[in-house]
Amino acid sequence: MSHVDLSQLAVTRQPAATAKPPVRRRWGTRYIAPVAILAAFGALFAAAMRDTLLPAQAVTVVPVIVTRAEIQQEGTPLFQAAGWIEPQPSAVTASALASGVVEQMLVVEGQLVQKGEPIAKLNDADAKLMVQQADAKLRLAEADLQSAQASLTAAQSTLANPNELRVALADAESLLAETQLGLGNLPFAIESATSRQQLAAENLARKEQAGDAVAGRVTREAAAELAATKSALGELQSRGPKLREQIDALGRKRDALRQQLELMTEPKRAVAAAEASLAAAKARHEQAHLEVDAAQLNLDRMTVAAPISGRILTVDARPGKRLSGLDPLSEQNSSAVASMYNPAKLQVRVDVRLEDVPQVQIGQPVTIETAASRQPLTGKVLWLTTRADIQKNTLQVKVGIDNPPAVITPEMLGKVTFVAPPQPVTDQQEMADALRLLVPRQLVQEGDGGKFVWIADATNGVARRTPVELGKAGTDQLVEVAAGIDPTMKLVATGRESLTDGTRIRIVGNDQNIGGGPAGMSPTARTTSPVVQ
Repeated sequence: MSHVDLSQLAVTRQPAATAKPPVRRRWGTRYIAPVAILAAFGALFAAAMRDTLLPAQAVTVVPVIVTRAEIQQEGTPLFQAAGWIEPQPSAVTASALASGVVEQMLVVEGQLVQKGEPIAKLNDADAKLMVQQADAKLRLAEADLQSAQASLTAAQSTLANPNELRVALADAESLLAETQLGLGNLPFAIESATSRQQLAAENLARKEQAGDAVAGRVTREAAAELAATKSALGELQSRGPKLREQIDALGRKRDALRQQLELMTEPKRAVAAAEASLAAAKARHEQAHLEVDAAQLNLDRMTVAAPISGRILTVDARPGKRLSGLDPLSEQNSSAVASMYNPAKLQVRVDVRLEDVPQVQIGQPVTIETAASRQPLTGKVLWLTTRADIQKNTLQVKVGIDNPPAVITPEMLGKVTFVAPPQPVTDQQEMADALRLLVPRQLVQEGDGGKFVWIADATNGVARRTPVELGKAGTDQLVEVAAGIDPTMKLVATGRESLTDGTRIRIVGNDQNIGGGPAGMSPTARTTSPVVQ
């Protein structure tokens, strides 16, 4: 029987080890780092697929043309143009300032007149009547003014010395005193009347007792006397209330007059009314004066005077013609009598071809030839108008004439020669011809910020919108750029319609159809703008 060592099967139990807490992973290493790695791979993939997903705009370019300007001496003839002589700045219209019928014209075309000299007369019969009527109204207004002044003087005198109120107050006080005296004597009068009545009654009684001894006539007389005394007594007895009422009324009247005398209400009102009447009379008087002045002015305007000193250009009215004056509803030129101009201020209205306009400058000297003068006249450019003739392809230019002779008049034909103007130059320009940068005209665009061109930035492969400032030199196809570009730049020729600043572009070649050749201009081409040496 074999022996088994059961001790080998024993299990030694040891205390359990303390569990370690789980390690927390940080968010940066768990989420952010993988996302950043994926984003980097995505950016690299997008950059690699950019040309496939977002292809660049295909464009052609043309270079900037560098040329030398033609050197011209000051006074060198540039070009010639024909024009018409006219007043400077315009003819002056002599108009009638009042309506009427022309009675007599006092000037003819070409006549010299001084400012204020009569040139026409209108029929003035109605104007004279208006003056007389206005004078009559003025005299009436003067009479009303004098009457109002007199009324005011009287009202002021009454206010200063209210004698009428004082007399009325004295009368009221006197009547009141008299009435009070009568009321005070009334009891005595009643007593006297009572005594007379008693005596008359006793007398009548004695005579009636005498009977036939007294004649009937005497008895009747005694009876009549008694009746009279009774009537007198009754009248005296009824007089008391009436006298008291009279006294009350007279007292109120006295008090009212005293108050009026203290307040002076009525005299003050009279003065105010007189002052208002005087002010109205003065206003009517002034209005009448104005009517006289207006009527006299209208009469004076029956003679039309020259507005300036000068020569009559045209006579626009004739005897018998009605002129509307300053009527706002009248037709245009319905009041024109004549047109005038200053012979010392004349100009030429020149039609300059559009291709020659870049050579014109304000103040530029010119020479003017006309059949009326053997010697050429001198002048200068005044301004360039905005009036272009599409059919003749010209632009009007105003040229002033220096000291025009008397034989020169408006509407004469003249031939104007534009010469090179004096311009300041630098020492370097005196040593060599000035350089000009030219670009095709059709590549210059205009936007909100002014004129600009599209430049191809080959280094970054994008298009740049570049503002430019144009010069005066150029040809029919090319224009000078004075600022904004340099000779090393290339301009976007085709494909610029949908460009924005910073758009990616891909240059596919030089454009051969813009600017007149591969480079837009032959190397020997010259500008048409003169440069003074």
